Amino acid sequence: MIQRMTTRILASLFVLSMTSLASAASQWTLTTADFHTQSATVNSIDAAGIHFVPTAGGEEKVLPLDQFLTLDRPVIGGQIAGKFLLDLISEDHIGGEPVGIKGNDLLWISPTLGEISLPMKQLVAMTRPGGHLPDTRRREDIVTLANGDTLRGIIANFANGKVTVQTDAGNSDVPIASVSEIDFAISAGATAAKNGFRIRFDDGSSVVAPSLTLAGDKLQLSFGKNASHTIELARVASIEQVNGPVSWLPSRPTSESIYIPFIGSPRNNVAKMNHNWTGLDPIRFGSQTFSHGIGVHSYSRLSWTLDGQYEAFRTRYAIDTKDANTKADVTVRILLDDKVVYEQAHVRTGAISPVIVEELKGAKKLTLEVDYGENMDTQDRLNWIEPALLKHKPTE
Repeated sequence: MIQRMTTRILASLFVLSMTSLASAASQWTLTTADFHTQSATVNSIDAAGIHFVPTAGGEEKVLPLDQFLTLDRPVIGGQIAGKFLLDLISEDHIGGEPVGIKGNDLLWISPTLGEISLPMKQLVAMTRPGGHLPDTRRREDIVTLANGDTLRGIIANFANGKVTVQTDAGNSDVPIASVSEIDFAISAGATAAKNGFRIRFDDGSSVVAPSLTLAGDKLQLSFGKNASHTIELARVASIEQVNGPVSWLPSRPTSESIYIPFIGSPRNNVAKMNHNWTGLDPIRFGSQTFSHGIGVHSYSRLSWTLDGQYEAFRTRYAIDTKDANTKADVTVRILLDDKVVYEQAHVRTGAISPVIVEELKGAKKLTLEVDYGENMDTQDRLNWIEPALLKHKPTE
């Protein structure tokens, strides 16, 4: 009798927990282009915008796409599935394995999306799960085998379980099963996706689609003519508009990236995009984690060429909190066309700045500078938090 009652109680608790999870999964955090957030139930997405009902109550509303930034929700997931992990220059990555090359595109089989076509110039590396990305982009394709041997040349094809590499000595066929890593060469004119929607899945993988629609519990991603994929909405953790009303600086190419240690020679391109100074950890402050940011060390100077499409620049900043950087002391500057428009001296650990918004006023160059403070460059590791260009300056 007691055993049956216990079983019924446990079953009831399980049903309640599943109901609670299902209810939470139907709720999204909707962030608009002015960085305001609200909890909502999303009914559909189409060319008119995001159709949603606020959790607080009321009738359905429509948020136009030119005012939409992100949809996020907690999703229980696992590790990225697939024999390999494919990393793209947009910092997206997707699991699966290569099955061929068609024209200038890689044909990739993903457990999440099925067969997908990806431009070769967008590829950074193909690694085994748990592998590490190369520190720098290469001038040629490099295939590293499980035994440590390498082949250098041009990836010509993936077919019949083999990768064909064009080398100076001729073509070499290598079983894909013996490949540990492939580092792809830099392609001329390769840039991250200009615009679209970044979809992050429950396994941690992500991809950018030029357009999408949502009807019921089906999300349809369009990658071009006759190239669309339908995904169960339950698999989706977030949807972010890329280079729409907001353009994140870490995703834009720098025109200048300089690091000058207090003692030592200057170095280029040392800033870490969307990671802290170590390049291994995300951008954090306290219990908060930020998807977008730049990790730097004094003295640091980063510049971007502006194209006149954005009205304002928005950011926050803080000394990195991974270590006890109690000696950190820096001066933070924002410059437009080499003129200082914002400056804050003696930035120390333990505090995050308020939101800084600066009108661009037709400027041609934006520069972020972190200068030495009182302690030379000791522990001067700073994170630029969510630095972004805004199509329209927010009223508040």
